Amino acid sequence: MYLFSSFQTDAIPADFTAAREKAAAVSQNIIELTNETAKKIELVNQAEVKGNAQEIMSFINEARVSNATAYQKAFELSGALQQMAGSLTTVRNPRQQAGYEAVALELSLTSEFISYTDTLNNFLNALINSFLEKNPSNQKVLENALKNVNDKIKLINDLNKSFNGKMTIFDQTS
Repeated sequence: MYLFSSFQTDAIPADFTAAREKAAAVSQNIIELTNETAKKIELVNQAEVKGNAQEIMSFINEARVSNATAYQKAFELSGALQQMAGSLTTVRNPRQQAGYEAVALELSLTSEFISYTDTLNNFLNALINSFLEKNPSNQKVLENALKNVNDKIKLINDLNKSFNGKMTIFDQTS
């Protein structure tokens, strides 16, 4: 047991730092794509007010594309997080524990984000159906889909806040 402790250090491994920087860059790209998707949905709302079906369908398709790209980026993020976790073997506790907890939270966030992209696609489908067939049942489905999207966003934001807290502990621990 003590044999391994001689290889452990309080220093943050360069592999961890590199993977963390990659994860941060991918996360930023995901945020940009998610914002782009939200802007397209806002444009759908504006086009719906005008009754412009062609614009509505175009904006929904563009939202699907940016959402699908964000979905793919989530898997790239997962890989960077795995690299972060793998590099923590040389770090001593309690820093190691904080690092593992942070990575676990971010992996949970990534999993929820992947689920969110599916939930968002369901919302986009409901949006199309609501526009094409104006009836109360489609409106109810749309409202439920929007609630599901908002619930996912809240969960993702909560996980992100927890992740940031753990990373602060990791950074401050020696």
